[in-house]
Amino acid sequence: MSRYRLTAATIVFQLSMVVAAAVMSQELECEPSTDPAVIKQAEQKLVLLQRLVGDTGRAKRVSDSGNADAQLALDEARRNATHAGIVLDEGCGAEAAEIATAGLSLASRAFSLARDRDRQGDRSYRLVLERTTSFLQLLESQPEENRGIGAADIAGMHRQIERAEELSINGDHQAATELLKPVVDRLERRLVAIYDQTTVYYEKSFDGPADEYEYLVQQYKGYLMVFEQFSAGRQAPHSARQAYADSLISAAGLAASAAKHAETSNWGPALEEIRGAVASCERAMRLIGISY
Repeated sequence: MSRYRLTAATIVFQLSMVVAAAVMSQELECEPSTDPAVIKQAEQKLVLLQRLVGDTGRAKRVSDSGNADAQLALDEARRNATHAGIVLDEGCGAEAAEIATAGLSLASRAFSLARDRDRQGDRSYRLVLERTTSFLQLLESQPEENRGIGAADIAGMHRQIERAEELSINGDHQAATELLKPVVDRLERRLVAIYDQTTVYYEKSFDGPADEYEYLVQQYKGYLMVFEQFSAGRQAPHSARQAYADSLISAAGLAASAAKHAETSNWGPALEEIRGAVASCERAMRLIGISY
């Protein structure tokens, strides 16, 4: 049983291979070329095709891509290179050039299919990497007593990110992504737990109102980051949609107003409003099921 899914393109390529094999096995019938320019053109195209489909980095990426259509296109391009060489040896320049041209088109298709797959893998990896690094930075910005993850584990997460980057640089985006998934999942659960327990922050001792205000601003920004990362695809129940929208508007308005009061060191209103912003943001998160 083949390990690849038989798409329509795959079937076409397989049929083309059968036809090509049959053609190559038949006695060559062509009109030898008398024009040196035609022979030279055929030779140039054949050399280019042989270079492209030989043991090169691009060809290896096709072989490693796991893309069945790309691999079949490359195999057919290599058959064309062999066939064009045989025809050219018989002096049939025009036919050899035509076969080599078709091979170049197949090679281009193979590289394009493999490149598309590789780019998609890179995009997926970069999204996971971005989430992982931002979550880790957010966790490290928390007081050590609130992190819930020890220094040794955090150092291990940094090493995982470094290993994932090495894999990605070498083109193994899938392995890099899989390496980061347990890290980002653990960070996600921990951050939600931290921001779900707001009372922890109110028990902290502060040097003064400015210190407390700055702490609450960081808490609010943390809520926003978690919210932005996890809210995609989530909706509040129909009966709570207005409350959800109102909470988001309230949070933004209160945070902006608090910042203006803080600029003039008017700490009473600033603290009251930034606390309200935190509470409103938390309420919105809960309405779409972001909790722990």
